Amino acid sequence: MSARFFASRRFSSLQSPRAPTPWRPYIATYTTVGICCSGFAYNLYANDRVRKKQDFWHRNFIDKNLVFTRDNYNGERWWTMFTYSFMHTSGLHLAVNMLALSSFGPICVGLVGLPSTAVLWLGGSASAMYLTMVGEDYKKNQAKSRISSKPISIAGYPLPQGRPTDQRNMRFIGASGSLLSILAAVACKIPRHGVYVFPLPMAVPMYGAIGGFAVFSAIAYVQDLVPFLGHAGHLGGMVFGAAYYILALRTKRFPRI
Repeated sequence: MSARFFASRRFSSLQSPRAPTPWRPYIATYTTVGICCSGFAYNLYANDRVRKKQDFWHRNFIDKNLVFTRDNYNGERWWTMFTYSFMHTSGLHLAVNMLALSSFGPICVGLVGLPSTAVLWLGGSASAMYLTMVGEDYKKNQAKSRISSKPISIAGYPLPQGRPTDQRNMRFIGASGSLLSILAAVACKIPRHGVYVFPLPMAVPMYGAIGGFAVFSAIAYVQDLVPFLGHAGHLGGMVFGAAYYILALRTKRFPRI
C-alpha cells in the first residue's frame, strides 16, 4: 500500500458525508429575504393602486390572503398565519427584520439544517399569532382596557402606553415572530455566542440578549407599553423556538442540508 493511499483514506475519513455546502445556508436565507422584499413591493403597489383610485383588487387580495386578521382566522383562511410573516409595513420594518435574518439565518441553517429552520420560521409565525389572540381575549375578559394613570418612564423618558384592545382589528404583518423563534433556537444551541445589541458598546452573550428581550416583552405586554410593537407575538416566537430546540433538536443529531 502506498503512502498516497493511506493519506487519501485518512482525508476521506475526516469528511462528513452530510456536511453542508458552505453557500447553501446563504442561498436559503437570501431567497427568504427576496420573498419578503417582493411581498413588501407588492404591498406598496397595492397601496399605490388604491391611492390613485385605480382598483382595490390587489389590496383586497392582500388583506384576505397574505396578512393575518381575526376575520381571516374566523373565516378559516388558516394560511394567513404563515403568509403574514413575509409581509412588512414600512421600509424600516423590512430593513430591521432582514438585517436580523441575514445575520442569523445562515447560522441557524448551519446549526440545525434547512428543514428545522423552516419549521422554526413557520412554527414561530403561527405561535406568535396564536399567543397574540389568546392574550387579547384574556385581556378583554379581564376588563383591562385602560391606560395607566401614572406613566412609566426609563431614564426620565416616558414610554408610550395604550389600550390592550387597540390592535384587535388591525392587520398583523411582519417576520418578527419567525425571526425570534430562530434566534431563540440559536441562543439555546450557542448560548455564549456574543452579539452586539444597540446601544450597548460591547457584545453580550446570546442567552442574555434573548432573555433580556423576553423580559422586556413580557413587562411591556402586561403594562401596555409601546403598544405599536407586537409583544405577545414576540413572546410566542421565542417560546416556540426554545421549545422546539429542547423537545426536537437537543437530543438528536442535527440534520444537515
